[in-house]
Amino acid sequence: MLDYRIRQFRRQLQESRFRLHNMYEALAEPLYDMLFVATKDVWRISTNGSCIYFDPDWLKNLGEVEIDFILSHELMHIKLGHIERPAYYLGDRYHLAADIVANGKLNTYGWNYVKIPHIGKIRYETYLPTVSGALIESTEAVRYIPIDPSTLGPAKRRQFMIDSDQWWDRKDDRGESGTIVLSPEDDDPDDLEYSGPGFGGKFKFNKEEFPTTGGGGSSSNQSDENEKTFENTDKNNLRQAIHMLRQETRSNDMGTEEGFVERSWRDKTVKTLDWKSILNHFVQEEVNDYSFTPPDRRMQDSDFFLPDYNVYQETVRDVYFMVDASGSITDEMLFMAYAEIKQALEQFNGNLNGVVAFFDTRIHKVISFGSVEDIRNMKPYGGGGTDYNCIFRYINGLNKMNPPTSIVIITDGEGIYPDISVTNNIPVLWLLTGDMGAPWGKSIKVK
Repeated sequence: MLDYRIRQFRRQLQESRFRLHNMYEALAEPLYDMLFVATKDVWRISTNGSCIYFDPDWLKNLGEVEIDFILSHELMHIKLGHIERPAYYLGDRYHLAADIVANGKLNTYGWNYVKIPHIGKIRYETYLPTVSGALIESTEAVRYIPIDPSTLGPAKRRQFMIDSDQWWDRKDDRGESGTIVLSPEDDDPDDLEYSGPGFGGKFKFNKEEFPTTGGGGSSSNQSDENEKTFENTDKNNLRQAIHMLRQETRSNDMGTEEGFVERSWRDKTVKTLDWKSILNHFVQEEVNDYSFTPPDRRMQDSDFFLPDYNVYQETVRDVYFMVDASGSITDEMLFMAYAEIKQALEQFNGNLNGVVAFFDTRIHKVISFGSVEDIRNMKPYGGGGTDYNCIFRYINGLNKMNPPTSIVIITDGEGIYPDISVTNNIPVLWLLTGDMGAPWGKSIKVK
């Protein structure tokens, strides 16, 4: 890994470690004795108790809330002894139960997010019976999980797994399997500042609803009561719970939330824009390490065919297409949005990447793209009002090391506009399908 990338990750982790230590000193103290190791031999993030292993391609996209939560989650797995699981508690079903218990305990610390970008849905309760993870131990919770994620396809399985347990049983490794990014010898920089708690989600925390019991377990009376409830569960209730899980999985596939509707998203024959001209201000010249067209002239008289260096390509990176899917948007407008994004991808011939997201008063679905195939099967979802503030709340919550190069908002223009200051000088292009005009940024009317 390049030195500048190591420095970026180190700073990102030091900032999170510092914030957590100010928020939860007792919980976060072990972070200062741990190694943080970048490796591709992990799905998202995992720990063996002395190291935290993370996928650098995943971690680089995390904002403050995301990284603070997931590090707290790993610490809770250690604190509650989940990584010391008995041999007969291996597998995804136990891991899901352990996640629920860890999240339940974090809920007592004030974490109450329903869903966190780049992490997914945060589950605080078991399924059958419904019991807060804060009240039980992981070995008890596993009996209340009527589904084994390992029996699902890879994509659906990962919807239930917010982190990985693959390093729980590899206690001997001390960073040899990857690149050590941050170690106990690395002191915090002098310019770190703590400005207050970084948690707080969609719903207010209610201590009476989720009382603490200490030590990751529960009282014997509570445990006995839960045991009786589980023993009295009949097959019809079990089927109902599994049916609810399947509905939830389908909902996750579509990026849906209760109260909204799935929209149409397909190609439409329309007169599209010249995207190379439109995005001209954001085009960068990228130097590739090598290319076989043309070959190296220094070797042109030999039998070897070697690549030449310094081939320049037009490329546009990290363009965020934000598509309005509110109630005022017709299917025809969504077809047009798909056609425009598809045309942009085709015109740049693989040299355009970024994300496509749908919004109304909040962001519903975010998909990274590099080709038309990446967006073809997306499911537009929305149906509420239109508040453009949600776009910039989402973007400003992302990792500051990788901001968008530009934001393209496809909308009818009917909504609540924020002040231009929320853009943080990121160029914004409005593709307007209606008669309304945007008060700032560059506007293009499309029909």
